[in-house]
Amino acid sequence: MSGFAKMTTYKKEEFLEKEILNYLQKIHQPATRTQIAEYLVKNTDSIPNDSLKYVTSKKTGREYVPFMNRLSFAITSLRKAQLIDHPKRGTTVLTKLG
Repeated sequence: MSGFAKMTTYKKEEFLEKEILNYLQKIHQPATRTQIAEYLVKNTDSIPNDSLKYVTSKKTGREYVPFMNRLSFAITSLRKAQLIDHPKRGTTVLTKLG
């Protein structure tokens, strides 16, 4: 089991926030949520390679990707802190603060 899997929900989001900022600073261009997720899973040792697999909800029976939920909350936190922005739907860019 990886270090990421053992983290609490808040620690996962904190970790992802830092990794998202690092990635956006590295590429210097807009990125989609999917591009960010794929990059983080492939290039971050702490995140397991199977993080993008679907899981079926026991309550509703619907499929979802738990990692994408954590990633979405991390992106929302960064946007509220004005470190990233969404110039158009589905696109994330770094602001001057970020």
